Amino acid sequence: MEGILEKLLLGEALRGDMVILEYSSLTPVEKTAWGKLVPLLKANGNLVITDFFGVGDALFRKYLRRLPGKTYSEFVELVKDVKVIKIGPGATTYGDILDEIVPTYDPHIFLKNYHAVMSRISRLPQKPKFLMSFGLSHYARFNPDGALKSIITAVTNIPMEDLIGVHLVNRDIISRENLAVFEEIATFVLDISDTEVRILKDGGIGD
Repeated sequence: MEGILEKLLLGEALRGDMVILEYSSLTPVEKTAWGKLVPLLKANGNLVITDFFGVGDALFRKYLRRLPGKTYSEFVELVKDVKVIKIGPGATTYGDILDEIVPTYDPHIFLKNYHAVMSRISRLPQKPKFLMSFGLSHYARFNPDGALKSIITAVTNIPMEDLIGVHLVNRDIISRENLAVFEEIATFVLDISDTEVRILKDGGIGD
């Protein structure tokens, strides 16, 4: 599993690419997200996390509870300087909060917020290479049409050319049609289970 993720994210994905990581509600995705992805991405180009409704924090705390004492302390130290964009209510007990945003389903307000976040990230002293998101499917679930219009408006008007986007999406939460919208605009789509990673869309690498 780790080999496929490392090869794709560090070798094949380019700045500006969007990578969708699909999982089910029964998958212990915190093991992949916090145990593998966050350390990998942080070590290879700095990392910003966007956390919708504290979903990332809930998974972080679930992962942390199962770590032994020394590893626990080392991991808390590892993530303390990860930059975090907090979107909506919910706790954020990890990282360094760069901005807090009220969630919106109005495309024009979302675009304005998105532009402000991208500008803020671009001015960081250490330019990040990766932007990872938690809770994107939850955001879409609460207002499917508004969320999709807002996201499409943002990414088509202000492409994320300086970052590789890595987005965890729970396919059980949103409809197949709405998931298809994310899959269409993504460069890579992967399916994550407890035991393996399957590549569903390879970004044309195989051509």
